[in-house]
Amino acid sequence: MKYIILSLLLSVSTFVFSQEKDIYKKYGIEVETLQPGLKVGDFAPDFEGVDQNGKTRKLSEMIKEGPVVVNFFRGSWCPSCYKHLKSIRDSLEYITATGAQVIMVSPEEKESLDAFAKKKNFTFPMITDQDLGIMNSYKVTFQVTEKYQKKIKTFMFTDIAANNAIKQASLPVPATYIIGQDQKIIAMQYDPKYSNRMSPTAIINALNQE
Repeated sequence: MKYIILSLLLSVSTFVFSQEKDIYKKYGIEVETLQPGLKVGDFAPDFEGVDQNGKTRKLSEMIKEGPVVVNFFRGSWCPSCYKHLKSIRDSLEYITATGAQVIMVSPEEKESLDAFAKKKNFTFPMITDQDLGIMNSYKVTFQVTEKYQKKIKTFMFTDIAANNAIKQASLPVPATYIIGQDQKIIAMQYDPKYSNRMSPTAIINALNQE
């Protein structure tokens, strides 16, 4: 009986994983390359970059002033990303009222990212991660399927690899990490289904509990 139950559990597990794999492929993810993301309580790796205003931003310096909200997004071509960035922009005064700062990270090529930030009036720092170093350190990177790349070229008129100025088309899972002054993650949202994001309300609630 024990072996029958174990066999059934393994079958169910295999079926669920297979379904999950198919869902992830729908979102353009080469499943074998998908990184698992960092967790609450993990140490947040330090990083730095130059924002759209030419100012160098370094996490370990920013957290001296208060918590930092680090958001990874796919690029200016992504409607879901724009929608989320706009919601953060529209709620920014409430987020910063908690004493926190916000920084956005994308693999998009810097010139394009800077132009996007200025065009959409995003005043929070936005930095590029073209070598994927920040994304890899936070374990949010995945390689994009050929099928999805073709879809984005057709409907968004964007070549992901060219847009990021890299050979291999890679993107981050849209993830948000709230980092405390001890440089540990106090709250997070990580979901390969790119339309699911951490809302401004959830960010503010997490910051107020800190």
